[in-house]
Amino acid sequence: MSKKKQDMRFALDILEREARITRVRGEVDPKFELPAVLAQSPNRSAVIFEKVKGYSVPVVGNLVDRENFALTCGIESTIEASLQFIDHGITNPIKPELIKNAPCREIVITENVDVMKTIPVTTFFQKESGPYIMSAIVVAKDPETGNRNVSMNRLLILGPDRLMIGMSPSHHLHRLLEKATVLGKTLEVSIAIGNHPAVLVAANAYVDLGFDEFYIAGGMFGEPLELSPGITVDVEVPAGAEFVIEAEFIPGELHEEGFVSEFHGMYVDYGKSPVLQVKGITHRKDPIFQIILPGRYHEHFIIGAMAIETTTLRHIRAAVPRVKTAYITEGGMGRSHLVTSLSDPRPGEGQKAIFAAFAHCNLIKHVTVVDEDIKVDDPVDVEWAIAARMRAERDIMIIPGVRTDRADALVKEGTVSKVGIIALREPTALPKAEIPHEIMEKVKSEWGRYKVQVGDKNVNRSFSYIK
Repeated sequence: MSKKKQDMRFALDILEREARITRVRGEVDPKFELPAVLAQSPNRSAVIFEKVKGYSVPVVGNLVDRENFALTCGIESTIEASLQFIDHGITNPIKPELIKNAPCREIVITENVDVMKTIPVTTFFQKESGPYIMSAIVVAKDPETGNRNVSMNRLLILGPDRLMIGMSPSHHLHRLLEKATVLGKTLEVSIAIGNHPAVLVAANAYVDLGFDEFYIAGGMFGEPLELSPGITVDVEVPAGAEFVIEAEFIPGELHEEGFVSEFHGMYVDYGKSPVLQVKGITHRKDPIFQIILPGRYHEHFIIGAMAIETTTLRHIRAAVPRVKTAYITEGGMGRSHLVTSLSDPRPGEGQKAIFAAFAHCNLIKHVTVVDEDIKVDDPVDVEWAIAARMRAERDIMIIPGVRTDRADALVKEGTVSKVGIIALREPTALPKAEIPHEIMEKVKSEWGRYKVQVGDKNVNRSFSYIK
């Protein structure tokens, strides 16, 4: 079957060529064992499980890593390239197009639907109440405008044709459900599993309600994202998805979820969440099921981080045009800690940048502002800036009682204290002691002629250096 650049399979082919795929050939149980192997797999390559107990469907995890994202999107592996690529999708959106005979519709199941028999769903953590689908994008339409909304939501398997869907009251999907309830309508959804990394990141973009995230994916690809119309619902999905579950909300029905893992790596209890009635499942003839290991694991962090840092940078730039770049740290759970850099900042612009970040995303609660000579994605360089340039009595801002998301680890009555650190160089600061830049660059470009060896092995790459 042909593979288009918008498909997960196209991305996997690229990662295979770049030796970024680890294969697990031994059988694994999808309950706890598969997540345990995934969590301990070497490096950050994608991991393909070829034999999953009880299923003939292989499973892929760790698909989205910053390096993997760059390779599969054809961009440089730098934070600046990632920000520009995703931002281009937002500022240059391309309308999707519908196609017939999509790969995701090769097999259609509308009778005797059984999610657990069809899909190798995974149980991740001990205290959770059952298996979850964690990699799905959920597509719904505004019952008033017809505009699509695309998001990522966890789905707890309740039975052969029933799913609980987790979503915060502040999220767009919840607002669409409220609209449908007021109008006396049933809200339909299409759930697509097995998508290209760019589609997954687009689904996480912090944009206004009514901004179709599929347009963003098209802007990143530089061509319309191909969509397939639904079989049992009037909702479209990416044509290249591996699995599609079509469903509708059961009016008024809620399920007590119990403990569920969050991105901070701890259990939370959100209480009751809505329930979906599954109407049909479609998939490719030889599907691959994609999982995302939730909790405190890097793929869960990265997918959210890349989307949040891009839209936050856009928001900061509206307030502080001198902003250069932004980075959501992995240590900050891929959500909570932001480092942003400014070029030749004027007095007070560090504070404005901090306030703009807090205003844009409720989850951000710690912002560090540095000069543009600091690598925002290098924790050592950032810590150096704090140690060398921050005066604690002047440059630390603590703002209590700021609105946050219910998912924050320390939320209390909907709020949390937020922290801003300004680590900007003073006009009278001591100058950096540096080797001439042109010499550093010359050595970097001519590294091979130095015949550097560690033991009996040549070191055939140049090392990064502080600029």
